Amino acid sequence: MTGLQRLRINPTRACLAHCCLLMLAMLAATPAAARTLEAIRARGAITLCAHANALPFASRSESLPGFQVEIARALARQLGVGLDVAWVTMLYQRSSVNCDIVLDAIVDPQVQEDSPVKVSKPYQRSGVALALPSAVRDVNSFGDLDTTRRVGVQVGSLAQMVLSQRGLQTTPFGFEDDMIEAVAAGALDGAAVTPATIGYFNLTHPGGTVRLVYAYEQEPLLSWNVAVGMRGSDPALRQEIDAAVEKLLAEGTFRDIYARYGVEHRAPAGPR
Repeated sequence: MTGLQRLRINPTRACLAHCCLLMLAMLAATPAAARTLEAIRARGAITLCAHANALPFASRSESLPGFQVEIARALARQLGVGLDVAWVTMLYQRSSVNCDIVLDAIVDPQVQEDSPVKVSKPYQRSGVALALPSAVRDVNSFGDLDTTRRVGVQVGSLAQMVLSQRGLQTTPFGFEDDMIEAVAAGALDGAAVTPATIGYFNLTHPGGTVRLVYAYEQEPLLSWNVAVGMRGSDPALRQEIDAAVEKLLAEGTFRDIYARYGVEHRAPAGPR
């Protein structure tokens, strides 16, 4: 499994299975030199790359900015600076943005070893979860699925490959929202999606909730820690970001921010 495969399966709300990869590509490919901690403090702001319409992850809305933007604001406060957001949706915009950080970068030491993008200490455990009709109680992992059940997957995702190799009946989708709605309506028996998408759907659809199963807990290929991605940067910035992550974890800030979007904060897993 390549680093690109691991990054591609961290999708956002819209048709964005590639969103995390896109944001990391912004960091790696931007022609401007990475800003140091001193430079960030001198300009008084750190810049986040985020998608403009990808709730619960990020949005332009001031009242509902998404958990990535809220986490970035909390990190900026710890650094004693403000937050700027560079809104990006397409890779061609890389020449017009100059981001310092992205959120939800997948921690993969093999990938980061050869990449200019570095990651902080992890702040969340995530992966590919299962969305099921609320009445279904006999499925508690991907291993409990059989070939009679139709499972939605994002087209081209690692989840599609893994589940298809097991002989499961997968139905490709471009949008996570469409999969969740199909499960809630009874048109699908399940969907392999991010837990954040399931949690936000249940928060915003209290009359039509779906069951969330953290199926990735038994699937090493479909589970990972996420962290702050930094473009190059200097050791001082990485140390400050690490310290900020630790403080926000200890204070319960990550837990509280995620909860506003119906998402459970799950402690990062230790080294395997």
